[in-house]
Amino acid sequence: MNNKIKKSLLVIILLVLVFGVTIKVDALCTSRKFSNLKMIAYKAEVSYELKFDSNHNYYYVLTVNNVDPNILVMFNGDFYETTTGTIEIPAIVTGGTTYDVKLYGGYETDCVEEYLYTKKISLPKYNRYSERDECIEYEEFYMCNKWYAGEIANDEVFEEELNKYKSSLVEKEPEEKEETKKNIIEKIIDFYTNNKIITIPITVIIVGFILYKVVISIIRRKNRIKLDE
Repeated sequence: MNNKIKKSLLVIILLVLVFGVTIKVDALCTSRKFSNLKMIAYKAEVSYELKFDSNHNYYYVLTVNNVDPNILVMFNGDFYETTTGTIEIPAIVTGGTTYDVKLYGGYETDCVEEYLYTKKISLPKYNRYSERDECIEYEEFYMCNKWYAGEIANDEVFEEELNKYKSSLVEKEPEEKEETKKNIIEKIIDFYTNNKIITIPITVIIVGFILYKVVISIIRRKNRIKLDE
């Protein structure tokens, strides 16, 4: 057998070995195993918590619960695994958008790093202006909301909007007092109307007592006048 034939046979054998092993490995991740892993991955739950570092810079910690040991979690291109069922991921992100938490087959499975499922989580945008002293007194002011999603260009814009809010409170105060008086009167009328069995006899007794007092007072006054004469 000449050298050319030997080389050709060697190349064929190598190709068979390479592709044969590859096919065998891929075949281990059967559709049944893949489906089972996907069902397990679907049970994972993602939540977040806002935290601050020593310099008071904020960041989020993503917590992925119900993570099976046979599942890998990917966030921002990094893989995470667990044996406890929970993974905590410090995420240096600004918030105000939706992020993908992807789940893959674990290293101890036949479907290593096979994509299974994506969990989406929306992280709100943190509003730094909510930390200002003014927001202690005017916590209902919309720009004092910790999760206010709008843009606050600068301090001047914040102060201007806060002054408008304060003015609106002053204008509403007299109206609210008048409305309160009306509500009290309406409640009294409603109570009287809806409870006539009780209110009418009480009214009669009160009116009768007042008339009695008036009559007695008149009689006593007349008697005094006669005595003086």
